[in-house]
Amino acid sequence: MEYFAGANTRNGFVSVFDECFKNIERLYILKGSSGCGKSTFMKKVAERAIKHGFTVDYIYCSADYQSLDGIIIRELNIAIADGTSPHIMDVKYPCVRETIINLGQFWNESKLLPKREEIIELTNSKSEYYKNAYKSLSAFGSVEDIKKQLLSRAVIRDKMDSIVFRIVERVSGSKGETKKLFATAFTSEGLKTAKVFDDVKTLYRVNGNLSDLFMVSFVRAMNEIGTSCIISYSPTDATLPDAVYFEETKTLVTSLALPPCKSAVEEKTVSTSRFTNNAVLASVRAKLRALDKLSNELLFEAKTQLSNAKSIHNEIEKIYIPAMDFKSLDDYTFALINRIFSE
Repeated sequence: MEYFAGANTRNGFVSVFDECFKNIERLYILKGSSGCGKSTFMKKVAERAIKHGFTVDYIYCSADYQSLDGIIIRELNIAIADGTSPHIMDVKYPCVRETIINLGQFWNESKLLPKREEIIELTNSKSEYYKNAYKSLSAFGSVEDIKKQLLSRAVIRDKMDSIVFRIVERVSGSKGETKKLFATAFTSEGLKTAKVFDDVKTLYRVNGNLSDLFMVSFVRAMNEIGTSCIISYSPTDATLPDAVYFEETKTLVTSLALPPCKSAVEEKTVSTSRFTNNAVLASVRAKLRALDKLSNELLFEAKTQLSNAKSIHNEIEKIYIPAMDFKSLDDYTFALINRIFSE
């Protein structure tokens, strides 16, 4: 399974790391700056796990889809996570559950100290770009709130509730916990969707102007029942669900614009036009178009700021990478991998 455990949203960076790792028995937390090999470290452990026939969950970075924020080896109940900002992780049970791995121990300080001022300047600049991105996403969220208020007037509630109830009856399974994650992240390259829903047998595609409102109602109904499921939230609003997956029946209900699902045996469309008051919708359509334009401009600005932050991140990596003793890091990684898979 592949997904995101953090997102760049209207409320800043939102993390569900603690929830993802709450039942993990052994958690290795990586510390170190950009360019010290945290993502590579996790990829090497994942490769060994797969060679041993274990199942690996890949948690991707919401800033850079090419990098990892964490992995979970399911059968061993072991996880490795990036514990640096912005997803700083607390150590609650040192040694017996959490182990800190400081990759900074492989730095050559003599190569970094002369670049002190440059590193500080670049780091502060990167932080400013992120702040500007979050300001744009906050404004985007406010515009989206206005759109939702206008669209809510066009909902024929009893019809929508009836459809929600029928689908809930069909897909409800055993009672249990819900797991929260992000199937999509708003990155420096725009929206990126992970392969979290690769094993789907029944797919409900929710489309139309009222799809967000439908998903909110659907999740509210599911929470009342307490059915075990995975809930994915919007990459720009961590309060807005965009998908619900039932592992027990391999059923997915989503408003995401997913590509064709090859594994799906049955695919159904839930058109929100069925419970839309078209006259009311027509009366606000001009306003919605204007708001859509503003939303797109704000998203573009947020993406630009995140892209600038990524460029600065790359510059920081260029400083730290030559200062790393990768031979010693490789030896350490090899020894730790052997220890993990011999326990």
